[in-house]
Amino acid sequence: MMEKKQVGLGDVLATYGVPDPKIVGKLPKGGTTLDFVGHADVTKMLIEIDPCWTWEPVAFDADGLPAYRVENGMAHMAGWLIVHGVRRLGVGSVQHNKPDVVKELVSDFLRNAAMRFGVCLALWTKQEWDDIPRPAAEPSAVAKPAPKKVDKPAGGPTTVLTAEQINQF
Repeated sequence: MMEKKQVGLGDVLATYGVPDPKIVGKLPKGGTTLDFVGHADVTKMLIEIDPCWTWEPVAFDADGLPAYRVENGMAHMAGWLIVHGVRRLGVGSVQHNKPDVVKELVSDFLRNAAMRFGVCLALWTKQEWDDIPRPAAEPSAVAKPAPKKVDKPAGGPTTVLTAEQINQF
């Protein structure tokens, strides 16, 4: 069996920017239907791009789980996606009362953060794909500070990050 060659960051947009229609699902939202690609297919693409990809939340709660905050009925979790050593910020958002809120936050985060590398980018624009300018070569990665642990507020179900704390990253 022939091993697939790793996809470099410069080729992600051309290779994975427009998803195969067979993996595009439909999601009713606000009176319209949105196209989406599930986290399993995005994960498969990330593995093909970089088998050593990883992610990390920007903060952890007191139980060692990814920290998230709830605002206006929505849970939000920020994290870093690292592909080929390049680290980019992404955010996952879901209804706060989901039974597996952390799992769903991670799933939404992966799709959002992978888009920052060009994965399924065509789904995130209203333009025709041919109108989207191709990015220039990837600039060298800039070192980022390690994520910081933010303590869970007493009695609160989640860790709430202030704008100042988020801006530290």
